[in-house]
Amino acid sequence: MTSLDGWLGLQRTPNTRDVTFLIVMSVSFVLGMAVALILVYVWLKHPGAISQSATYHIAVALCPPFLLVGVMSALTDSPLAVVLTAGTIVFANGPLYAGLSAFAYWVLSNLRPQGKA
Repeated sequence: MTSLDGWLGLQRTPNTRDVTFLIVMSVSFVLGMAVALILVYVWLKHPGAISQSATYHIAVALCPPFLLVGVMSALTDSPLAVVLTAGTIVFANGPLYAGLSAFAYWVLSNLRPQGKA
């Protein structure tokens, strides 16, 4: 409830469906950022482990913004470039996971039979 709603005397009861959607979106956003953080950490500590073809493809499947790692070499570039690339990967993966979960939530909510009123 915003301060304007309280000032006008409006009471808004939370819809269970809205609360569930908000929880799903929040959890998926944080999960996407956590996956990206883990991959970036592994890439920075063990660049050889991620540069191999199979592990790189798995990392890109889990985190599509991880493609930026293939463009940049962490050992020869400046620390600012590494920070900007890692930040871009982390902050881009969160909305991707949230968008995918929003689509899945929409599909599941439309396929589920509605109760009779």
